[in-house]
Amino acid sequence: MTSKTLTYESINVPSEGSYLKRVILSCMIGNALEWYDFALYGYFATTIGALFFPKFSMVASLLATFGVFAAGFIMRPLGGAIFGHIGDKIGRKKALLWSIYLMAIPTTLIGLLPTYEQIGWLAPLLLTLIRLAQGLSMGGEFTGSMVFVVENAQQGNRGLFGSWVVFSLLVGILVGSAIATFTCYVLSDDQVLAWGWRVPFLLSVVGGFIGSMMRRVMHEPEQFAQAKKHHKEYASPLKELFRHHSKTIAYVVTIELTLAIGFYLIVTFINNFLTAFLKIDMVTSLMMTTISMVVMGISILCFGWVSDKMGRKPVLISGALAFTFFAYPLFLTLQGDFTSALLAQVALSFIMGIFFAPIPATLVELFPLTVRYSGLSISHSISMAVFGGTAPFIATGLIHLTNNNAAPALYLGLASLISASALFFMKDRYKAKVV
Repeated sequence: MTSKTLTYESINVPSEGSYLKRVILSCMIGNALEWYDFALYGYFATTIGALFFPKFSMVASLLATFGVFAAGFIMRPLGGAIFGHIGDKIGRKKALLWSIYLMAIPTTLIGLLPTYEQIGWLAPLLLTLIRLAQGLSMGGEFTGSMVFVVENAQQGNRGLFGSWVVFSLLVGILVGSAIATFTCYVLSDDQVLAWGWRVPFLLSVVGGFIGSMMRRVMHEPEQFAQAKKHHKEYASPLKELFRHHSKTIAYVVTIELTLAIGFYLIVTFINNFLTAFLKIDMVTSLMMTTISMVVMGISILCFGWVSDKMGRKPVLISGALAFTFFAYPLFLTLQGDFTSALLAQVALSFIMGIFFAPIPATLVELFPLTVRYSGLSISHSISMAVFGGTAPFIATGLIHLTNNNAAPALYLGLASLISASALFFMKDRYKAKVV
């Protein structure tokens, strides 16, 4: 009896296909939890600002709240380095377990935090420390899930199964928005301010518990387990990564310009753009954003499958060039009537799905096994922190500077052109064995 059969029997998994579904689901729960918190924090930003920064004006407290939110992005590259080292040196499973703990526990603690009125300056300090801890987790959770799922998948379905990891981000955002909306609907404003806002954060402990239990019974991907067995891992994966693969890190950051800027413009900025600049009411704006995210999810799963048939490169280049040529006209269309604005937002989300879908499989295929977790985590975290986290700020600045509401599309279009140019030189490994 082979060791692989023994492993399956020891965890009572009836088949490889059934086990892979568990792998995908466990990784999806962790990613969904990460973006569930992202949605909650944004939704309750005004409430958190009033409770934790009450000495400031409303605008100043809101800025302070988002400043604490941004602090989490600053920690992502450090988190990528820490969890990347754990994932490459100790094991993928261990890194994913610790990352979900480091996301679920702090998110739950936000729901338990005393306010400024109760403990003074310790309240915003503790909130900041919690956000920093979550930032560390964000540096290793999404990329670790990419590695774990794609390494467990077969050659012909890495794109599709990897796209489920991306799909889980949207699930987290939608669930977070739905629970926050329901909380505000069933409770009065005073109840939400007094205690209601805490409930959605406390619920994260459920997802964290389920996800961690599922991850505890997972085993390492076969090729990584074999490498460990033959002592092929490096004593210092990070040192090896920067010594021999620094160009790959820079290359990944370059091709991810489209992802970092596009995702944060479409998922976070546009909702505020519709309400602040176009004066669309919040309910209508949230409805449009929800519809567009559903379309993005469908696009992600479809083009993850397409990338297994046609290759990662043509799908990625198509998405990047679509933004290059159509981002500006679509941003102009956003400023029309409701139907035009909705169709434009849906189109932007659909294109984002095209580009995002093959990213997990593509990045896993770019890095060698022994430094893969570190390479993905660090390069993706740098891209998200430097370009993704700043995208809404730069977009707003461009509008004020040019007095043109469609100016952010020029930023996205230029970034996408750079990504497309870099992708032309990428060697497509969609038919190669991941080693």
